[in-house]
Amino acid sequence: MEKTININTILERVERVEKELEELKIELLKLQAEQLPAEEVDEETLKDLEKRFKEYKEGKAKVISADKARKRLLALLEDV
Repeated sequence: MEKTININTILERVERVEKELEELKIELLKLQAEQLPAEEVDEETLKDLEKRFKEYKEGKAKVISADKARKRLLALLEDV
């Protein structure tokens, strides 16, 4: 007997995993920012980071793919 694949169920699981990954990314970025010495992170920078985290979490932030980011970074390094 053939097993029926419910695509909607799979898509829902993928969406849940993606959401959890996004939340983990935000937590990681916060931890990284908190580990910087206080003199390296001024109040304005910290507030800007918190604003960006919030926008990112709410899906309002503009993001690019890892591949595109890698290409941009490599291009910047070539200019140096």
